Amino acid sequence: MLSPLKRALRSFKMPHGKVIVIAGTTGVGKSLLSIQLASHVNGEIINSDSMQVYKDAPIITNKHPVEEREGIVHHIMNHVDWDEDYYLHRFEKECLQAIEDIHARGKTAIIVGGTHYYLQVLFKKRVEEKLRPLTEDERKFLDSEQPELIHAELKKHDAVIAQKFHPNDTRRVRRMLEIFYTTGQKPSNIFAAQNNALIYDTLFFWIYSNPDVLGARLDARVDTMLKSGGLEEIEHLYKIYQEKSYTPDQCQYGIWQVIGFKEFLPWLENRDKIPYEHGLERMKIRTRQYAKRQVKWIRKMLLPDVSEDLYLLDATDLAKWDENVRKRAFEITNSFITGKRSLEPYAPKRLQSQLKLNPEETSSPKATGWEQFSCMKCRDKNAKPLILVGQKNWQIHLQSRRHRTALKNEIKRKNFEKFKNSLNECF
Repeated sequence: MLSPLKRALRSFKMPHGKVIVIAGTTGVGKSLLSIQLASHVNGEIINSDSMQVYKDAPIITNKHPVEEREGIVHHIMNHVDWDEDYYLHRFEKECLQAIEDIHARGKTAIIVGGTHYYLQVLFKKRVEEKLRPLTEDERKFLDSEQPELIHAELKKHDAVIAQKFHPNDTRRVRRMLEIFYTTGQKPSNIFAAQNNALIYDTLFFWIYSNPDVLGARLDARVDTMLKSGGLEEIEHLYKIYQEKSYTPDQCQYGIWQVIGFKEFLPWLENRDKIPYEHGLERMKIRTRQYAKRQVKWIRKMLLPDVSEDLYLLDATDLAKWDENVRKRAFEITNSFITGKRSLEPYAPKRLQSQLKLNPEETSSPKATGWEQFSCMKCRDKNAKPLILVGQKNWQIHLQSRRHRTALKNEIKRKNFEKFKNSLNECF
């Protein structure tokens, strides 16, 4: 039987378009909390994970099992063909439509997913109006597979915004250039003139786990995924990949970007010489790296805009999930829905440092962290000088094993050249 409070929450009509967002790394429990919250407040879930929009492959894309969703409706999930590239502007349209539909039926909209970049659609700082459509030549150029030329074109028109993005960050670079083409204005000027106000009254949860604990949890999760059908899904992807005569370049598009496929691709193509364990380890490493990038994005891009509306939930100890995550989230949500600011601290005491903003981590154009550096000693996958964005990343690279190895190899090469020249002089 429902308690009086829960009955009141289920019948409560969301005022002023309220939205709840659940952010956090992969494997930290976002989907579980979204189901629990949706059941608590009569809500529906909007997926904001760029891989879960694709049809089928539920294990490798980490879709929450249907049998564990407790009948909760999920939007923007499992509806995109594998070869279709899913862009931010499509998510924006589908997300805002879903929110309005959910609100029109008196329910709570709960956004959950690991592609935190998508959350920018909730802010008024988006570009609202195009003065003209893209020309055919502009569209062909933006759709071309020439990341360096696209970045150079953006830099020519808006050096400030171009400096923010790595040349290989093709999607975002392409989006900035599209804004310039269609509005005739520099994206940096447009964003500087806008505020970061939210479209809806929004509550943000950040589910957090200590990195060392999370890393072990993610490794175990990969093992479970592969044993429970994930490997079969990867092999099915490979079958389609072969039928369409794709090359590794395709792994930058559609569902082929999913963590697991490209990591196992060398093994799939050469099982006699490459061990299965190679793909397994690469998948685990990539998953842990992805989790680190997600935390970095939350701190750098999301936290500065929503620091007074974001609450951190500690999911380090899963045995204490009910106390540290579910109950705390329910209490904060109850206050949010009834129009009161929660008296809860924004983070548990031991994790309050996670919510402290570091000026070097903010995304403000005034920060000095956007400067780009080219390392002439190290090469990227295309054998071109490695590019680093930000003074901090540059300093880390200079101290890295990769850079030190490159320097040692150059010294060896120069010494060999000297030795070879001395031999030539002798003869």
